[in-house]
This record gives sequence, structure tokens and C-alpha cells, in this order.
Amino acid sequence: MWFPAKITPLVTSLLIVVSCATDTNDVKIIGGFPAELSSTYHQVSIRRKSVDLALFGSGHICGGSLINDWTVLTAAHCLVNQDDKRRVASFFRVVGGGLDRTVENQDKMVANVSKVIIHEEYNAKTFANDIGLLILDKAIEDSHPTLKTIDLATKSPAPGTACQTTGWGTTQFGVPIATVELRAVNITVQPIDSCNATYTGMILDGMLCVGEIAGGKDTCQGDSGGPLVCNGSLTGVVSFGNGCGSPNFVGIYSDVVYFREWINKHKSGGEKLVSAVFGLVVAGALHMFRAVREM
Repeated sequence: MWFPAKITPLVTSLLIVVSCATDTNDVKIIGGFPAELSSTYHQVSIRRKSVDLALFGSGHICGGSLINDWTVLTAAHCLVNQDDKRRVASFFRVVGGGLDRTVENQDKMVANVSKVIIHEEYNAKTFANDIGLLILDKAIEDSHPTLKTIDLATKSPAPGTACQTTGWGTTQFGVPIATVELRAVNITVQPIDSCNATYTGMILDGMLCVGEIAGGKDTCQGDSGGPLVCNGSLTGVVSFGNGCGSPNFVGIYSDVVYFREWINKHKSGGEKLVSAVFGLVVAGALHMFRAVREM
């Protein structure tokens, strides 16, 4: 999911498809297989709206996961421009509900974005806190036949845990052509210590190392922001790496459990919940104050 010369994000550029697409450095699944819709209902394609309006499917930038009826979880680096500044909500559209990113039919969900949220301490140089959210402009109905939410993991995976990641990224390192059909690859959680030694200290709190030491199975350009699913729960978000499927250099993912509190606070409904709890606390305090005064 990366380049050997320097560490780069996995945001895809579809210049071969549409010349006006300008986002670069995305990747696609290496050593994988066609994904099954039944196990990827949560997967969405995050797109550059202006490009996608010209040719449906060509605006794909990153992957993402539907975590409630209004909210998509993705990587922070998918949501910034080349100067690492947050893009406006109108830049994006989100598409989900199918394996073929180029087909527009009755089962496809297409939504605009009302709000872009990036972790306050995201660092584009180190990929620290590489986590972000898109708040959609409409709710996804629970009855949607091909697009469903996925639960967040509650426990970080132990080394040796089998997981699966999916995306529309390139299947060959250095070739900036995203796949049409969603692809998947089964990979394994690796120990942080040995991974950090290979990456010379780049692995920070909130990061997971997942892949195969022998290489050959990985995410790549175009897969950024997509899901890592372990034991049926959303466990990681595709972040960065060194090359695609290179021996010893496994993929690096943002740890959903580490960021779970931040996600729950900022997802659609999270701010309302915090406000409601605060309101209950204030109401309780006022009630106690009145009771004391009446004594």
C-alpha cells in the first residue's frame, strides 16, 4: 500500500480515468480476491464529487466504513488537500451499496457530505491520529438491502489475529489504476515491537501493524481509509505503509479501539449525547441546590 522511497498516504489518483482528478498516492489490494457483498455491507467509496459527477465511479479517492446511519469513518489523510488543510464538505460525495464502483443502480446509495471532521492532533508527517469522519447529509435507512453499519471493535486485536481488509485500490504497486470491483485480502496482526523495529520507530500509539512478514498480501494505493475487520468488528482504518506487499513491511492501520472514545464523541449523534449528558448533570445539580436551600 505504499512507495519504497518514502512513506506516503494511500489516497488514489485516477488520472488515467479522468484527467481532472488531482489527488495522488492511493493504493489497492495486493494478493487478494473478489470481495463478497454479504461481508462488506459497511464499505463505502469516498469520492471527489466534481469528478464523479462527470463520470460515475471515476471520483474514487478513499475507502470508508458506515458506523451509524449518518457517519462514515475513514483516515484523516483522505480528507485533506496537498497542503494538509481540511477540505470543505462540498468537495466530497459518498457512495455505497455495491461491489462495482462504476455501476449506478437502485441499490446504490449516493450521499453528499454535510461535515468533515479530522482528529485535532492529526500529523501529516508522522500519520499520528490518522482518523476522520464524514457526516452525511441524509440518514441511511436500516432497511437498505446492500448497505449496513458495522460495529466498532471493543478490544484491540492480539498478534496472530486473522483479519480482512477491502478496497478498490490498485492491485499492482506503482500502477495508478483502481479496480472496478471491490477486492479483499486476509492478513494477520503482527507484534508492535518487531514492526516498530522494521519501521525504525515510526509506529506510534494508536497504530496497528497488520499483514504478512513474507509479503505479497497488503493494501495499496486507493485503499486508504478503508476497513480492517477482525472477528466481525471494525478494528482498523487503512493508514500508511512502505511499498505494497513488501517483505517485512506490513501495513499500518489506525487502531479503532484506541480512538473509540473520540469516534463516539464526534460521530453524528455523539455531540448530541454529550450535550444531553451535560444537561442531565446540570439539571441534577440545580435540583440538589434547590433541595439544600429548602432544608
